[in-house]
This record gives sequence, C-alpha cells and structure tokens, in this order.
Amino acid sequence: MDATTLIWALILIAVGLAVGFLLGRSQARSQAGEQRTELARAKAERDASAAQLQAITSDRTSMAHEFQRLSAATAERQAVSVDRTAKARLDQTRSLLEPISTSLQAMNDRLLQVERDRAQGAADLRRQVETVASSSESLRKETAALVTALRQPQVRGAWGETQLRRVVEIAGLVERCDFDTQVAVATDDGGLRPDMRVAMADGRAIFVDAKTPLGNFIDAFATDDPDQRTALLGQYVKNVVTHINQLGAKNYWRLDAGSPEMVILFLPSDALLQVALDERPDLHEYAAAHSVFLASPSILIPVLRAVQHGWKQAAFAQSARRVAALGSELYERLATMSGHLDKLGRSLATSVEAYNRTIGSLEQRVLVSARRINELQGSDGELESPRAVETSPRVMTAPELVSDEDRRPGNPKAC
Repeated sequence: MDATTLIWALILIAVGLAVGFLLGRSQARSQAGEQRTELARAKAERDASAAQLQAITSDRTSMAHEFQRLSAATAERQAVSVDRTAKARLDQTRSLLEPISTSLQAMNDRLLQVERDRAQGAADLRRQVETVASSSESLRKETAALVTALRQPQVRGAWGETQLRRVVEIAGLVERCDFDTQVAVATDDGGLRPDMRVAMADGRAIFVDAKTPLGNFIDAFATDDPDQRTALLGQYVKNVVTHINQLGAKNYWRLDAGSPEMVILFLPSDALLQVALDERPDLHEYAAAHSVFLASPSILIPVLRAVQHGWKQAAFAQSARRVAALGSELYERLATMSGHLDKLGRSLATSVEAYNRTIGSLEQRVLVSARRINELQGSDGELESPRAVETSPRVMTAPELVSDEDRRPGNPKAC
C-alpha cells in the first residue's frame, strides 16, 4: 500500500467520524426534547397520583377508624360468647376430668404409700443384709473354730460318738436296754472296748465302732489346687482303709457267742462315706472281705430300726406265749369248775327225786287219812295236794364240762 492510499484512507476515516458526530449530536438533541416532554408528562402524572394518594389516604383513615369501631364491637361480642362457651366447656371438662382427678389423687396417694413402703422395705432389707452379714461373719468364725476343733483327734472322736448316739436314739433304741456304749471286755489278747454294743432280740449283738478321719478330708476341700485336693482325698481313703484293717482284726463278735461275724464301721457323715466311695468304688467289697461294713447315718438308722422292730416282734411273741399260758390255765380251771357244776346238778336231781317221792307219799298215804278225818268231823275245808317238780336239771354234754367219771363207758352222760 503506498502513501496516497493511506492518506485517502485517513481522510475518509476523518470524514466518517465527523458525519457520525453530527448525526449523533442531532439524535441527542431530538432525544433530549423527547425526554423533556416525557419529564413534563411524568410530573403531571406524579401530581395527579399524589392528589389521588392523598384522597385514598384520607379514605383509608376514615375506613380504619370505622373498622376499628366495628372490630371492637365484634370483638366484644365474640369475647362474651367465647367466655360463655369457654365457661360451659370448662364446666363440662371439669365434670369429665373429676373422676380422672379422683383416680389420679388415689394413684398419687398409692404411689406415696408404695414409696413409703419401698423406703421401709429398703430399710428393713438393709437391716436384714446387715444381720445376714453379721451372721455370716459369726458363722464364718464359728466354722473356722469348728474346723480347728475338728482337727484335734479327741474332738473328732467325741463328735463321732455323739453322732452315733444320736443315730441310735433316732432309730428308737434305749440305752442300757437296747444298746451299751464303751463296754470294756478283757480278753486273752488284751482288752477290747467297742464304741457300741447293740443287743438283738435273740440274745445276740451287733458291734459298732465310730471313726472320724476328718484331717485330710477338711484340707482337701479347703484347697483350690485340684492336684493337691486329689492327693489329700487319696490320703483320706487310705486312712479309711487303715481303720477297716484295724477294726477287722479286733474280731469284736467274739465277745458274744453266736453274734454275727461282722462289725459296723460308722462314719458320722454321709459325705464322708460318699467321697470315700467316689475315690474307691470297691470300698464296700474290701470292707466286707474283712467282716467290716461301712455305714453312714442314712444307712445305720434303717439297720437299727430293723433291730428295734425285732425287739417289738420278740415282745409280741412273749406276750403271745403269756396269753397262751393264761388260756391253758383258764381252760384247766373251767374243767375243774365244770366238775363242780356237774356234781351240783346231780345233787339237784337227787333232791328233786326225793322231793317227788315225798310228794307221792304225802298224796297216797297222809292226805288220804287226813281227808277221812275231815269227812268224819264234817269240816268244809279241803286239803290241796302239793305239786311235783317236773323240771329236772339240764345234763351237761360239752366235753369241757363233763368230768372224767362221766366219760367212763356205761354212764348215760358219756354218750
């Protein structure tokens, strides 16, 4: 592009800008006139609107006052109506809620009573818990003292003997009559002293010896170590076996001839026997082989009850023998009395026969002569003849009431 062309381009641009400026100015002036016209019209409309607004405001103020007056009257009427309605509804609600109120009051009283009872129960429970705690502590101390005491051999022995005495008393046996305790007997091998000798009805006896191997038993259940408990229970069973061997060697049954070859080893607690059997199930067989029989209170009581029943049966048998002897004696005395009655009957028969003969002699001899004398003297009286006795004594025919003489052949009573 050369310089001339560039100049012409610049000139054209300048001319375009001038024309555009002039056109824009003219358009701006026309728009300004229009704007002034519009502004005047707007002002007129504004003034009209202001006047209308003022009129509307005035009307609204008057309407507001009228609305306030009307609304106040309406509100007053509605308030009165609402008050009446509310009062009626309140009365209805009160009548409906009165049973509920009564129930709620009763429930409240009951809740108060329950709360008082709960508080009293809590206090009583607290006292009982304190009492139980105190009793538990006292029981713990007494148990500890009892365990300590039972570890001593002499105390264990006394407890076993006391339990044995209690068992025989429960079975109904009487001391000095049905059993004896600590009877010492001298033998060639030395003295024997069984704890108890139970007499049986046939004159024989059963011997009972109480053993209380509590040492290892208490220690076994006082430890928490299973291995140590097993070892202590094994030692406990060994002690029981040792007592069986020693008791079987004493042969207590030799003290009473004819007594059963056995002796009862009494363990004063069922737990002692049960634990021993749990550890050694064949303990009964082992003891029986040594003529020893193991017994706890639950076993010994029925055995002694059977002995006591034997005493009752012996007493019944003795009473039966006495009754039989008295019957025999009564029978003999009845036989003797029947002989006396038979003699009395024969005497009565003889008397009746003599009386009848006398009556016959009176009628046939005496009265005949007396009547003749009466006829000669002319007396009106008449002598009556006495009556003969026609009933004879009954003859006894029962074998028990017939004497030996009447049983002889030829005697009419013998048949």
